Amino acid sequence: MLCFLGGSSGYANSEKNISKELLSEYKNFSLAECIEKNYEKMGVVFTKLPLKDNTRGFIDLDMGLAFYRDKDNVLASFIENKTGDFYKPRQAYGDLASVNMVIYDCIDFYH
Repeated sequence: MLCFLGGSSGYANSEKNISKELLSEYKNFSLAECIEKNYEKMGVVFTKLPLKDNTRGFIDLDMGLAFYRDKDNVLASFIENKTGDFYKPRQAYGDLASVNMVIYDCIDFYH
């Protein structure tokens, strides 16, 4: 009986670690998506630059999660609803009129 209980608590801890890892990957993916989509609104399309960054592809496809293939999935809707308006001028004039806070806002969203 003790062996069974000990084994089951190990299983619970294993499941908890898997969930933490998965949550971490969802958060990393969401941060990358937030930055990329908001910069596209500024005319910066990362896939057209020689960056060769595969953050989203690695998490989504290479790790086998494939949670983002369908554009109308829950994660895509959540990210768009929470971060879709991050690119906007903070002021109409003055020193901050020509800057954006996209990366700052995306990191805040990440946390």
